[in-house]
Amino acid sequence: MDLKHIEKTHMLQLDQSDCGVACLMSLIKWYEGNQSIEKLRELSGTTKQGTTLLGLYQVANQIGFMAEGCEADLNALIEHKQPVILHVLIEKQLHHYVVCYEYSKEKGFLIGDPAMGIYYLSKSELEAIWVSKSCLTLEPNKQFVKEKTAKNSQRKWFFNLLKEDYKLLWISVLLGAFVAGLGMAMSLFSQKLIDDILPSHNIKKLISGIVLLAILLIARVGISVLREFFLLQQSKDFNNRINTQFFSSILYLPKPFFDTRKIGELVARLNDTQRVQHVIKMLASSLIIDVLVSIISLFFLFGYSWKLGLFSLLSLPIYFYIIYRSNKKIVNSQKEVMQSYAFNESNYISTIQGIATIKNDNKQAVFEKTNEVIFAGFQEKLFNLGKIYITLSWQSGLASVFFLIGVLVYTSIEVFNKEIKLGELMAILGIVGSLLPSIANIALIAIPINEAKIAFNRMYEFASIEKEKEEGVIITEINTIKIQNLSFRFAGRSELFANVNINIEKGKFTAIVGESGGGKSTLGQILQRFYSFENGNIVINNTFQLPEINLKSYRNLIGVVPQEVTIFNGNVIDNILLGEVTTPENIISFLTAFGFHAYFNLLPQGLATLLGEEGINLSGGQKQIIALARVLYKKPQFLILDEATSSMDRNTENFTMNLFEKIKPNCAIFFISHRLNALRKNADVVYVLDNKTITHCGNHNELMKSDNFYSEYWVS
Repeated sequence: MDLKHIEKTHMLQLDQSDCGVACLMSLIKWYEGNQSIEKLRELSGTTKQGTTLLGLYQVANQIGFMAEGCEADLNALIEHKQPVILHVLIEKQLHHYVVCYEYSKEKGFLIGDPAMGIYYLSKSELEAIWVSKSCLTLEPNKQFVKEKTAKNSQRKWFFNLLKEDYKLLWISVLLGAFVAGLGMAMSLFSQKLIDDILPSHNIKKLISGIVLLAILLIARVGISVLREFFLLQQSKDFNNRINTQFFSSILYLPKPFFDTRKIGELVARLNDTQRVQHVIKMLASSLIIDVLVSIISLFFLFGYSWKLGLFSLLSLPIYFYIIYRSNKKIVNSQKEVMQSYAFNESNYISTIQGIATIKNDNKQAVFEKTNEVIFAGFQEKLFNLGKIYITLSWQSGLASVFFLIGVLVYTSIEVFNKEIKLGELMAILGIVGSLLPSIANIALIAIPINEAKIAFNRMYEFASIEKEKEEGVIITEINTIKIQNLSFRFAGRSELFANVNINIEKGKFTAIVGESGGGKSTLGQILQRFYSFENGNIVINNTFQLPEINLKSYRNLIGVVPQEVTIFNGNVIDNILLGEVTTPENIISFLTAFGFHAYFNLLPQGLATLLGEEGINLSGGQKQIIALARVLYKKPQFLILDEATSSMDRNTENFTMNLFEKIKPNCAIFFISHRLNALRKNADVVYVLDNKTITHCGNHNELMKSDNFYSEYWVS
């Protein structure tokens, strides 16, 4: 193997918990792929305690590897001849992961350690730490995406967003050429003024020259204004387009994506669109002018003196060297700033959302200190980036001074030697005065471009995630849902439940009970197609597998009242209809028919009551009533109720259970609850989820005949 390639692709991690992810990242880079550390952490279920070999196996299969976990010995490792992730022990107790790249008789096993780098181990040394003999073999398959392919996809996505702006951008470039050309007018006029017009004492020539210069300068102002208008139009159109596409992409991402993301992080990524557009505008405006000014300036300098032109041309690489030698530092620092900004944003949002808990527990001082630490970290990252900019500023400024002094000395000597005229010296100094800022801007353009690339990559990381699969068989009714031998686990975790069998039918009230954390709510989310199960089947209408059904048609037929009810800004009607257009008569008729009007009339302005952000003005029971009205207005054929009455008082709960009896003939009801009182009367069948599987099922009388979670509740 190529040792230089191994050293280049090997990842070091800052936290011991990331060692497994760092090993996987090393192999991804080894095979010329690329993934973000954040995505690998998410998919592998990495926590502060790290991840398991199972978690690495799961994520490897998801990102394009044919992975296999196994137990092996040193001989098998030698014969395999491909990189392998090993589960080892360091200091005889700390679980750790390393990559074994190859074996040579002379040096031993070549190990890539996320904590210590690249080194060799002898057979006995590896034997001593590889106690478990557990390893993970990886081989790229057809789904493995190489970095080159991913970058091509990124470019394609970006240029598809930008293609509608090509016309405006080209017009701006053309106008920029005129602006750059006209920018030389003052320098050329100063030469003519000093060397020709003033010595001749020709008033007409002076007036004509001034009038011509005024016309050119006014034309430059007019063209600049027109150009700015076109760029402003392009900026508005592009921002609308990229924001809409990015936000739409997020809305259609799978539910697990949102389980591992904080709101602040999503908001920060959404704000990244502004960074991208800022650089597009900069490239189409100032960069074009700077390039044209530089070319025109060098052309004129060569016209005055080929030596001066050559000196200027050879001095330019100094600027670029100053910038590009700091390029890696700038990129890393910009990444840290963006990540820290997102973390800081998330902290603000989560703190404000939990303000009631903070106040009740008198923890203001704790959260104040947390905010101080997080914000100070963010400011420190900004400070470090600022120091790099300051360093670049004084270095490029110093180079500019030396260059300008060199030009001044050379041209002054040329004037003394009567090689050039005084007016030409003034023109040269004017041109150099335009050239230096333009060259500096061209060199420094790498900084915002790098920032935009980072922002774009952060955006594309989300936008490129595979969306929920929507294609499939369209169904118009749900009569039965059969859960057969279902098993599920979260990434990197042990099985949450296994071999679960449940039958849900239209016209029946089916309930599931069990201990907290046993998987009841997760099962409800699987039925909503938020999570994919590991083994087993879910069959709809005795015909179709759940994943085969068209997602939109399925969700049109189901209704869900979750544990945490979401209330949107707006009034009661807004929160029931969620954008659906109907007449006031229809909504009033619906609410009256189901008896909801009695509850909503108690609100200050009835149905027009503004509910506040996240329903801050409502009690938990009122939120559940609104959620129930929302879901019943949809006329579902399959109703999933997850602790749907947990915050209701007894009268409201009785009202709700009577509603379920009313709609039951036309709806399959699946009720998830810890509150078992109502099930005695209402449930046709109750399933008991205990010890990771269904242990008992039946109605109240049947379950009371044996010892189980349900009967223990009534006995106690």
